[in-house]
Order: sequence, then structure tokens, then C-alpha cells
Amino acid sequence: MPVNAARSAGPRPRYRLIAERLLAEIAGGKQPVGSLLPTEVELCRRFRASRYTVREALRVITEKGLVTRRPGAGSMVVASSQAAVFTQTLNSLGEILSYPPHTYRDGSKSAHVVADARLAALLGCDAGTRWFRISGVRRSEGIALPLAWQDIYILPSLKRVVRSPDLDREPVYAQLERMFGLTTECARLQIFPSRVSAKVAAALKVKAGTPAITIIRRYIDKDDRNFETTVTIHPEGRFTYSMEFRRELRTPR
Repeated sequence: MPVNAARSAGPRPRYRLIAERLLAEIAGGKQPVGSLLPTEVELCRRFRASRYTVREALRVITEKGLVTRRPGAGSMVVASSQAAVFTQTLNSLGEILSYPPHTYRDGSKSAHVVADARLAALLGCDAGTRWFRISGVRRSEGIALPLAWQDIYILPSLKRVVRSPDLDREPVYAQLERMFGLTTECARLQIFPSRVSAKVAAALKVKAGTPAITIIRRYIDKDDRNFETTVTIHPEGRFTYSMEFRRELRTPR
């Protein structure tokens, strides 16, 4: 179906229609793995679209893992079908603090722990610090494989949160704010490459040592107290962080 004809069928964004056409061509072998897609100028001419629209379409297929883009080298097809990967697209700083509502923890367990030297280094606290840990696999509706393993470390005085009926569905920090009158004045985020430990490999259905992305979120209250630290481990190929922030236009004074 021509792109123009599809456009008249509904209010879907033009760039998505172009992305779907390109995805179909890649899946059908018209654009085989290893080949270069037409240039942005050529795609603009072909679809009679602006450069911005074409770039948005290329962004979509790049996020799906089918294309890699390098300045000056073009867009190369690296896969003909999309892997089972979860993509979290962030449009505001607030969205960094939590996962979308269609994700959840499965079978959470809790326990008191005392930070040894290794855990203290990971959490940024002193060895011997006491924490209350909530652990479990994070899943997404519609995706069979687990997305991640998650350990949530909170102050022992806040452990009553485990009684919440929404414990595994709502961000823990938000529940702590509501239940204990806390306010998150500052949030610190770390993302770094790691490997899946033998301890959680079976739960994530991967081999120990599999490459992973570790994301650490620290929640700081108005008294500069770290009341929650969340450590999330995403195995390779299961998760993509996609961020898009737009400049805020301010009215001149």
C-alpha cells in the first residue's frame, strides 16, 4: 500500500508509516543484512517527506535493533527481524525514576541484610550498614523472558511497605513517599556494563557471566538521607534505554 494511501486511513504519524515500510522491506529481503539503506536525501525524495520525518523513521528501526547508524557511513542493516527486547523511552527526567506501569516484579522476597565491603561499594554506603532488601524478577506484559533482576534496598524502618497490595506494581519509592511522608529531593542514576552473577542467572534464564546492563537508582530525601537504592540487572539483548528530551522554550522577560 502506498504511504500516502496509508496516511489517509488514520491519524498515525507519517514517520511511523515510513518506518513500517522500511521494516517490511528489510524483513522481505529487499534490504538484506549488510546493505546500506538509501540516504536521508533519497528517502526524503522517495516518500516526499521532510528530513525530520525521515530521521524519526530511521530512529524507530534503529531502536528495534535492525539498523546501525554512523555519521558519514549511512544506515546499515544488521538484522532482518527484531529480537525480543524491551525498550523504555524517556521523555522527561521524572520517567527515569521508574519503569512503565505494564512492567512488574514477580515473586518478590524480602530480608534484612548487612552490607559487606562489596555491597557497600555498590550501594555507596559504609560497610556494616543495615538494609531491608526486596528482591525479584521484573517482567513486562506480553514478553515471555524476564526483563531484569531487581534488588531494592530500603532503610529497615521503612520495611512496612512490603504489606502494600501494590508492592510489585507501583514504584517502591512512590509508595514510601505516600506511606511515610517522604519526599524525593534528589535522585542519582548510574548505568554501567556488568555480567549476570551465578546467583540470579537461573531466574533470568541466562548463563552466569552473560553480559548485562546494571542500573542503580538512589533516592535522597530532604535530610540528604539515602532512603532507597535500587539495583537492576538487565541481561544482554533484553532492554534498551531510549531518551528524548526537548528544549523548553521560555518567554523572554
